[in-house]
Amino acid sequence: MRRSCPEGMPLAKTVELKGSGEHDLIMFHVYVLRSEKVKMHYYGHSKDLDNRIKKHNLGRVRSTKSGKPWKLLYSERFDSKSEAYRREMFFKSIEGYRYLKDKGII
Repeated sequence: MRRSCPEGMPLAKTVELKGSGEHDLIMFHVYVLRSEKVKMHYYGHSKDLDNRIKKHNLGRVRSTKSGKPWKLLYSERFDSKSEAYRREMFFKSIEGYRYLKDKGII
């Protein structure tokens, strides 16, 4: 498991699944955020994780505006947007919730 975090954010778990070579130009991320303010999690995907988290915390994402600040708990990298989207949908399912809970991520 590789650990990394966006500048100014607390350390979070990051897992590289596919395309972990440095030669890859575009990577897509699926991520899990936590808001202590509203006691909720947010699951999303993006090709620019750092910028996306900044948007969440600046209130530029309508669905997360009321919960800022958001803390990055976990992210995974993928070669394609469709793979990242499928993983996001998994995390939003009851099976995905159980997976994240069992792993101690949420």
